[in-house]
Amino acid sequence: MDPLSGHGPTQQDRADFEYALGRALADPAVRAALAGDRAQDARLRALARQRTAEILAAAEPEYLTYRRLREAAPDAPGAAPEPGERLSGWFGALALVVPIVTGSAAAVFFLLAALIGLSGPHAASADVLRTVAWSTVAAAVASAVIGLLGLLFSAARQRAVPPEDPRRAEELSDARTAWRTALLHRGLVPFLLAGLRPAD
Repeated sequence: MDPLSGHGPTQQDRADFEYALGRALADPAVRAALAGDRAQDARLRALARQRTAEILAAAEPEYLTYRRLREAAPDAPGAAPEPGERLSGWFGALALVVPIVTGSAAAVFFLLAALIGLSGPHAASADVLRTVAWSTVAAAVASAVIGLLGLLFSAARQRAVPPEDPRRAEELSDARTAWRTALLHRGLVPFLLAGLRPAD
């Protein structure tokens, strides 16, 4: 559980904590105190991960501001496709792929009907093939019309969605930077230095 908000930490929160931990271990004061002792480095890294709640509390105001802005912001790009995007894909297939496939099939049926029609005894089969060919043409036209109408509808809906406010994105980025900075300087670096001081 997230000790600050009561919710489980996100992957981004964990990544930010690990990033700040790496920077804290690279801090000149911490490096000087470590004096190249890799065992101490590993011990402090494990200890920081065990005492996450204590370290995060030092940057609580910045974290709560960042979390509030993040939860109020729209979903980030790169997530699962929106329903409108999936519909656009289906409409695109109806407008382009289906007519090509069914049109090719109709052409084959017409060709077969023409070849069979050359022989008198099989004229009935040729008529059946022509009927199938015309039905396939009708299906191609119908799918093309439905697909084009669907694409136009999807485009109209996407134009109706307002773009993300760049000021909000900048505000969220600034809040994240402020949280990571506070986590580094008020949380992790003092914690690591305290862990390196010899016991009284």
